[in-house]
Amino acid sequence: MTLRLRHLRLRAFTQDGPYGADLPFEDGLNVIWADNTKGKSTSMQALLYVLGMEKMLSPSREVPVPHALTTYLMKDDESKLEVINSFVELEIENGAGTIVTVRRPIKQPGIDTRLVTVWFGPMLTEPSATAPSRQFFVRDPGAFQREDGFLHFLEAFIGWDMPVVRKYEGPEGKLPLETVFPLFWVEQKRGWSIIPAAIPTYMRVRDVQKRAVEFILDLDVHRLELQRQRLKERIEENARSWTGVIDEMMRVARRAGGTLSGLPPRPTADIDSLERWTISLVQDDETVVVETILTELRVRAAALAKTEIPQVGDKADALTAELESLGREIDARNQKRVEVHKALQLKGADIASLERRIAQLREDLQKNQDVQRLQRYAGTAGNLTPEQCPTCEQSLVDALISQEVLEAVMPIEDNIEYVRSQLKMFEDILQREQAEQQRLQDLGAVASAEINKLYSRVRTIRSDLLGPSSAPSAAVVEERVRIEARIRDIEALIASLEDTASRLHTLSAEFEELWKAGRLIPSDKMTQDDKLKLDALTKSLRELAQAFGFTTFAPKDLTIDEDSYRPQKEGYEIGFETSASDAIRLKWAYQLGLLELARKFATNHPGLLLLDEPRQQSSSKVSFGQLLEHAANHRGSQQQVIVSTSEDFDTLSPILARLECKKIIFDGYVLQPVQP
Repeated sequence: MTLRLRHLRLRAFTQDGPYGADLPFEDGLNVIWADNTKGKSTSMQALLYVLGMEKMLSPSREVPVPHALTTYLMKDDESKLEVINSFVELEIENGAGTIVTVRRPIKQPGIDTRLVTVWFGPMLTEPSATAPSRQFFVRDPGAFQREDGFLHFLEAFIGWDMPVVRKYEGPEGKLPLETVFPLFWVEQKRGWSIIPAAIPTYMRVRDVQKRAVEFILDLDVHRLELQRQRLKERIEENARSWTGVIDEMMRVARRAGGTLSGLPPRPTADIDSLERWTISLVQDDETVVVETILTELRVRAAALAKTEIPQVGDKADALTAELESLGREIDARNQKRVEVHKALQLKGADIASLERRIAQLREDLQKNQDVQRLQRYAGTAGNLTPEQCPTCEQSLVDALISQEVLEAVMPIEDNIEYVRSQLKMFEDILQREQAEQQRLQDLGAVASAEINKLYSRVRTIRSDLLGPSSAPSAAVVEERVRIEARIRDIEALIASLEDTASRLHTLSAEFEELWKAGRLIPSDKMTQDDKLKLDALTKSLRELAQAFGFTTFAPKDLTIDEDSYRPQKEGYEIGFETSASDAIRLKWAYQLGLLELARKFATNHPGLLLLDEPRQQSSSKVSFGQLLEHAANHRGSQQQVIVSTSEDFDTLSPILARLECKKIIFDGYVLQPVQP
């Protein structure tokens, strides 16, 4: 997982011929020097551009390269030359020793700047070499996900496997490369303003800075956090499915005029508890367990099956008595149905009233929040209100009675909390009332069905009594058929509930697996390896800050926050208490600390550090020299540090003279005439 820059080539074609520059890089420290406005920034921006990393700077679609490669370049005599077309090429190498050459047009008629050509060979350091090539695209959607996208190729070339992260909108996705590069590629304009890095946030990745640092350090914390979050979501989905099955069984039972009991309301791994549920039905105004009702019906059906069907004349008295009994029962059932109907009407009125009250409370809450927002925006300046004396600031109330007997008006914050509590209470009441309304509707439906059955029985008995006395009793036959149908209905109800309940067994097994998976995830936020890495980074940060002359407070008090991964002191992030120059020194220490950590631990750091104009905020010459010395120490460790600077050359020369490094010095403008 390494990335080496081997050779950068810039070319701009003018009416005076081609201009350009070649910058060869080596392992260890590489120092690029040029005076201000001579094209050094052109080289550094071109490096980002050719790798498709311009979105690291901003979401703008403009080419982030200065005018020297886009519109006009300056000659040493300060005359201007119009740029007709231009391009940039970069030779890079990965940890496996694979070398590719990347070319991207900057200004080339007929060729889109989103096109990137890759030669699979060292086309710059070995000009006579031949190698196959392939074209990719950047900037457009899919450049990171699709096989023909250059960032997809670059991810694989470096050897990274970017983690899946959560976003503010849309589905999860891979952590963009542009959010990681700022941790080892510090550009001049914004890169020095933030520790650990000026990571773009417009890509809408949640906790993007944390995710980027965790990836570079190869910490387990995000993987564990993601596992916990996904496990939590699966557990919640399991609980929702469980509740859905219970609700479905309850509805089936209510439609049959029964009640269900004994089922666990929450997911459980106890299989035995899933077999203890029972359903009860209302019989003769009493709630009876369905098994008892089935037993009685089966006994009655068996007795009728053994009995010979009597003639109507033999059953006339019994049928007359039953008819009178049915009439009384129908009256009672109708009375109960009327009571349920009245209760439903009252319940509907109550629910409508609750809904109106909730709507009013929501409107009141919004109005109060608007007032609070206006007060917050207005602040205290010019706060003249009729409720307060502008001279003595005494509270005034617009009333004729004594001010002392009036209570103070509730503050807007308390009023908002009060309205919220009222809203929550009424929403809970509405939910209970809606559940009761559903129960009454089910009772009404059951009552209507029972009355219809009673009327059917009445019609059958009357038909018997009006028919010939010698005819077989249809009422007896109908009773037998009715009992058998009732048995089938109850058996079908039980079978339906058992089929639905079988889904609970599947959910219970899934819940047990989720519970076991949760126990396998470490309870600590960070693993031991993560803590060792942060401890090592903290040690490097302290040592480097000391070497660079950090003086705001003792470097030994510096620590790395385990949540934000920013430098802190005594549990507080370091903010404005440091001087501007000390903030830059701390930035140096952090960036080099990440690079040093990659030498001691397995991380995802590419072993590359690029610092554009690191001597910001007039950092001392001694500190700058220490920075270059520590950067030079990475030679021989298969790591690379590239520093661009316009530091006074007389100051820089003695520093570079004692260091083993690659010096790229430009006496005038970086872009000079080159052979075609």
